[in-house]
Amino acid sequence: MLSSSPLLPEFFALLGIDLILMLSLLTCLLDNRFPKAIPYVYQVVALAGFGHLLISREFLAIFGKYTRFWYCFFYLIVALANIVAANIYFAVSKGSRALVMGWFGAITFPTILVSTFFVSQYSLMPSAVLNLSLQIGVVLSAFLVGISMSIFLKPEFVKKLFRRKLEVK
Repeated sequence: MLSSSPLLPEFFALLGIDLILMLSLLTCLLDNRFPKAIPYVYQVVALAGFGHLLISREFLAIFGKYTRFWYCFFYLIVALANIVAANIYFAVSKGSRALVMGWFGAITFPTILVSTFFVSQYSLMPSAVLNLSLQIGVVLSAFLVGISMSIFLKPEFVKKLFRRKLEVK
């Protein structure tokens, strides 16, 4: 019987690179809503992440699992912060509540939830880096975000939002 292999800390860097590449693709597709250089900046950041993984394979092995975890976890946090920043950019610059809620529901919430799941799974493993109170806080935060999203995306709220938009025009 095969035993499951533990989740390596570099998984978080790979997840962050994937999120940055997804963000690059989405900003490219929404090029009329973002500055023109943003997709290229995200591609450079993703290349830097791949370079980090290639170079750090030998370098970070010296420091141990804790340093590898925090370094890769920081890269994931930067990727998630960029996704949230794009949501805030929509809210501030465009002022379209429907676009902000759509981005939040389709991009921001699922990526935060998936990242929370993997971080909580990593913390359940032996020699966990995160303590139990932090894990409970992260899971509780994801739950509260899901509840608030379901409140704001009720069909009545969406109809009311579009009715108000049509009345303004």
